[in-house]
Amino acid sequence: MTKPGYGKSKGASFERAVCRELSLWMSEGEHEDLYWRSAMSGGRSTVAAAKGKRLAAQAGDISCVNELGHALTDKFLIECKSWKDLNFVSLIKPGGNLVKFWLETKAFADQYQKHPMLIAKQNQQPTCVCLNKVVRKLLLGPFHLYVPELDLYIIRFKDFIEKAVRPT
Repeated sequence: MTKPGYGKSKGASFERAVCRELSLWMSEGEHEDLYWRSAMSGGRSTVAAAKGKRLAAQAGDISCVNELGHALTDKFLIECKSWKDLNFVSLIKPGGNLVKFWLETKAFADQYQKHPMLIAKQNQQPTCVCLNKVVRKLLLGPFHLYVPELDLYIIRFKDFIEKAVRPT
């Protein structure tokens, strides 16, 4: 049985780990503190939008806290999801968490004229990165899965970190 409230701490822990890995990747191993969790996990931007304000730097789950990391967050809106079951079968059969999260991330990214990046983990499975067509500019090698109807490319996070070209 899952402890009440564990989902929030699990998600926060996942976001911190992603921040560290993205920081190390963007800085070529020099810094682990280029990114951190956005205020209210991106909620600050959502609240501001309801008041007609645009807080693009706080949009998404990951924000840049060091100027060395802006090349990534200026181009991508990054969402993180750590979920018991992402329901990968929903990629071929409608209705599931991964597709829902991807569509939400795409819509949110469009509001800020950024590319969507969904970093997702299902229990007992490797973390994956979901991107749109921009993946062709970032990856030197092949991606693992492509769903044309969703403009969705999926690659394992580990492979992304090893093979992707850093945005400039």
